[in-house]
Parts: sequence; structure tokens; C-alpha cells
Amino acid sequence: MSAARAVDKPLPQQERSGFPVAAGLSPLLPGGCLRPGSSVSTGGDVPLLLALAAEAVGEAGSWAVIGMPHLGVLAAESMGLDAGMGMFVDHPGRRWPEVVAALAEAVPVLLVGVCGPATGRTVQRLRVVLRRTGAVLLTAGAWEGADVRLAVTWARWEGVGVGHGLLRARRVEVAAFGRGAAGGAPRTARLWLPGPEGRAVALPETEPSAGSPADMATGRGPNAALRVVR
Repeated sequence: MSAARAVDKPLPQQERSGFPVAAGLSPLLPGGCLRPGSSVSTGGDVPLLLALAAEAVGEAGSWAVIGMPHLGVLAAESMGLDAGMGMFVDHPGRRWPEVVAALAEAVPVLLVGVCGPATGRTVQRLRVVLRRTGAVLLTAGAWEGADVRLAVTWARWEGVGVGHGLLRARRVEVAAFGRGAAGGAPRTARLWLPGPEGRAVALPETEPSAGSPADMATGRGPNAALRVVR
């Protein structure tokens, strides 16, 4: 576990507007940012989780990872996260909700893996803590009652030549579903995740469409090279 700078409460601008996110992800979130006290799930896609946290951590300074022992420091840093300002709790145990609640008192950005069953009562208690402290909770897996649920619905890796080569970047389509103020019709965004330089980058509007979800499911879309199976 590395030392992290304690933050007693959100900065004034974070209280008013929220934590920033990469430009390619902002259309998916209400207000284009991570609202203090909110929770966002990322459907098990770790690059999406890291990309979502990167800009927020850059402004907030400190962050914490709970229950993700296989998260590599290099992977986090390649997405723009400063590992030196992170706190890593690999195995929080059965009392992980208490660990998350305690860290929310000091750290403004929390990344949580699949630690165990999250009952409605547990989620509600953590929601109260988040709203009081202004911390944001980003989960790797499903999270009951998440304010925004993100999911990679289509993905295509780039960089492999004819039978050989390295995977350098991934084009994705991300869909967002919400509740409350973040509700309404699902929103989508297309971006490099990760991009050739490692970070998330919005795809130009002129990029070919990934096709409809139905096309992706049947392999008929114009870019149906890889579909996400859950």
C-alpha cells in the first residue's frame, strides 16, 4: 500500500461542477463530468475504468484502489494515473464496505473491484457516505443502483499485421445507461481505448460507424471484427 495524500473534502470547484473526465467520455456522463458523491460502473472493462478515473485523479491528486490485486501499476500509469499518489488495498476482506467507507473520508476517487456481494443496504450506506464526503466511486463490475452504468458494446484491436504484430490500440463503442438525473435514452461514444499512446482519445466523427448492436451481435456490422460477449 503506498501513501496517499489525504483530502478532507472536495475542492470548491468539484463541489460545484464535478471531476473532469477524458473528452471522449464526457458525452456519456450527466454534465460531462463525474459528479461528487456519484457512482459509476464500468461493466468489467479495466481500461474503461482507468480512463474514466485518469482526469479526475489528475485534478484531485489522490486515489485508491480496493479489491483489484491484479491491476498493474504500469497499466494504470499508461492511462495517465499517478501510481505514486494511489493507495492500493488488494485484499480488503469480508469487511470491504467498511474499507471503502473509511477511504471515502480521505480519498476523492475510489476504484473498486469485485470484493463480494453488495446488498441493497450496503450500497445505500455507501451512497450516504459518498454524498457526505463528495468522493466518487468507480466500480470494475456491476454495482446496484449505480448513477451511471457504462459498457463496452463493441471493440476492435489495431496493430496486428498478417499473422503477426503487436496489439497497439483498441477502438471501442461505449454505451451509458443511467438513473435519476443521468437517465433517459442510452448514450454512446466511440473512442480509442487505449489509444496508440496509451490514453483514451475520442474518435473523429468521420470514422466508420461500428454498426448497430444487432449488427454487432450477428457479425454484420461494417467493423464487426470483435464483439464483446458477456
